[in-house]
Amino acid sequence: MDDIQDLYTSYCDAERAWIRSIANMASTTVASSAVDSDSSTFRSIEECSLHYGEIAFLLAGLKPCVLIQFPTPELTQSFYHRVLEPQWMQRESFKRQQQQGQQDDLGLSCRLITKDVRSPEMPLQGCVLVWSQRSIHSHPQSDLIQRAINLLFSSSHDPAQSQCVIAEKDMAIILDLPGRLPETEIEVYRIVEISYWDQGETPSDRGGNVSNTTSPSDPQPVLLTTFAAQPDQIPSVHAHFKRYRDAVRDRFGVQLKFHMQSMANVA
Repeated sequence: MDDIQDLYTSYCDAERAWIRSIANMASTTVASSAVDSDSSTFRSIEECSLHYGEIAFLLAGLKPCVLIQFPTPELTQSFYHRVLEPQWMQRESFKRQQQQGQQDDLGLSCRLITKDVRSPEMPLQGCVLVWSQRSIHSHPQSDLIQRAINLLFSSSHDPAQSQCVIAEKDMAIILDLPGRLPETEIEVYRIVEISYWDQGETPSDRGGNVSNTTSPSDPQPVLLTTFAAQPDQIPSVHAHFKRYRDAVRDRFGVQLKFHMQSMANVA
């Protein structure tokens, strides 16, 4: 097994195992004011989307950065300190892919954001950023991406600013999202939600419960990523999806599916 396949497989396995352990902890703990924070905070873990698809996109060289965020900062920090840092980042395959000496080296980094920084939509402090220096170097907006990473992790900060902000357009470039949030009132009513799903998983693969009406072998779609777009961006979104679909199918066997919904139809 090569480094890229090992990193993908080990991440999938570790993420699923951690989610199962947290879900089991939450389900066996009686809610009370004296409940340990690890169990009371983690009750929503079964409802959150997995990040293995985003990691596959990164490892396939499709996107320069991945932002890992679970429903609460406690969950995200737990995943970083209990899974990523002591397990995934200690693998020999990860250590080799941290290097940048050879043409095929990804130049991987994985860090917890501790700085008080946000996008216009959300705080980034407490999230985890994983990035590939090789993908950044080859990106047409490499300088912008590198400046954003420096902002996220540099120790310097202007005392006159209470908080650092990364523009939403810049976040879209960093995370390779081919859409945008509405910029006018008209665009608010035109917004569409794009989502990519893995069609190939089963409930038993994810450690989930199988309902009485669902066969264990029936594939259950798994949400991998979602973003907003405008109607004029749909052609580029379709091209983006096709590129992602073909790459992760051939490299990792992920069966990527596309879904689009007009948010004007959502009450």
